[in-house]
Amino acid sequence: MIELLTSNFVYLLIIVGICLLIFIPLLLGVIIALYADRKIWAAVQKRRGPNVVGPYGLFQIPADGLKF
Repeated sequence: MIELLTSNFVYLLIIVGICLLIFIPLLLGVIIALYADRKIWAAVQKRRGPNVVGPYGLFQIPADGLKF
């Protein structure tokens, strides 16, 4: 009985390991692609981020309010 559990457990660990080896690089690729997309479109639109609008980005909220 213990042999059956350990052999199944080993197969389960192998399957989980393979899934992690597949999904972790995919998720990292999606994160990098989204980050690059946001940076590229911000550069295309010449937007200034909240960290460069005023001291510590404090003027970002009033600037967004004036847009509306």
